[in-house]
Amino acid sequence: MKKKMLALMMSAVMITGMITGCGKSSSESESTGASASGNTITIGTSFPLTGSLASDGQLMVEAVQLAVDQCNEAGGINGKQIVIDSQDDESSPTSATSIANRFVEDDNIYGVVTSYNSSCALAQVPIFERAGLTAISPVATSPDLTGISDYFFRTCVSDSYVGTLCANMCKNLGYKNIGVLYENDDYGYGLYTNFEKQASANGIEIGYAGNYVLNETKDFNSLLTSIKNAGCDAIFIAGFNSECVLVANQKEALGMGDIPIVGGDGIYSPELISEGGSTVEGVYTLGAFVDTNPDQKVQDFITAYKDAYGTVPGNWAALAYDATNVLLEAMKSCGDDLTRENINNAVKNIDYVGVTGENKFVDGDVEKEYLTLQVQNGKFVVVDNN
Repeated sequence: MKKKMLALMMSAVMITGMITGCGKSSSESESTGASASGNTITIGTSFPLTGSLASDGQLMVEAVQLAVDQCNEAGGINGKQIVIDSQDDESSPTSATSIANRFVEDDNIYGVVTSYNSSCALAQVPIFERAGLTAISPVATSPDLTGISDYFFRTCVSDSYVGTLCANMCKNLGYKNIGVLYENDDYGYGLYTNFEKQASANGIEIGYAGNYVLNETKDFNSLLTSIKNAGCDAIFIAGFNSECVLVANQKEALGMGDIPIVGGDGIYSPELISEGGSTVEGVYTLGAFVDTNPDQKVQDFITAYKDAYGTVPGNWAALAYDATNVLLEAMKSCGDDLTRENINNAVKNIDYVGVTGENKFVDGDVEKEYLTLQVQNGKFVVVDNN
């Protein structure tokens, strides 16, 4: 996608939030005590910008940029302009660790919007905590991140919730025997285990469960053959859209085209449809955002995103946009006393309603209503799954 700087004629960033608790903490460390100086304030981002997940990573960086541009058009933070330090973590915990160390050592960085992959988030959070640097993730969903740190928050829900919703979806769709393919990392295994727990409670059999490696596994024929031999009537994918496309294409070639796919919110991406085409017709998934939502905030966001980038935003872009606005609003509430610690205290106490719902944190997590979606005629359509 072609990235453009946005010049929106808006009087203010869309806000329905209330922030309290921005007083200075007695536990503020030396690294968090310095106030912002100069004419700019920097926000760091760490997402995959190369590899099979690069398209989603770019969507999130664009959404961050949109929120920042809108804030700058409205006067910035106390007259200072916001800039972004965007880094490519390559979906690698090793790269993510290096980026986190770079961010905490840069006194000009006052917050981070970070981590597409849960493994990357789990690697970064201890580093951010030691430096008192706030990190907000739009996407990292591992249950292991709940309450992991006073400096980590997320605008997406935990896989403990998503796994339960997906298992209930399968029950409501009448599936009795599920074949599971899960990404062999913190995200995939966490989603699978929560799905399996609720599926068992729902009387659903897991006929087969196999794992694969993100960005490395390309041939799913043996895994799919095992699912076929187990007589499974549906496939649950605990992973991302890139592998879902491969599975959809390869199951057709094995004569398994009539076996439906259900996936967590990791597969809910425009790339699923653009790359999968007709093979992903009928796929079920979940998400916090849909572009047909008539809410004015949602439609204003869609219009602004289309004006900036020429495309309609998806779920990850919307969650990244909300994550950035949470951070920006926390900064605004601190007035002239802008420190890392004060920003973090403000985020803890924020209640911000964005384009994906309410962002109010308990143990770093939010509670949001997720929609059931199905690919119909090349579009994600909200369906009733009750």
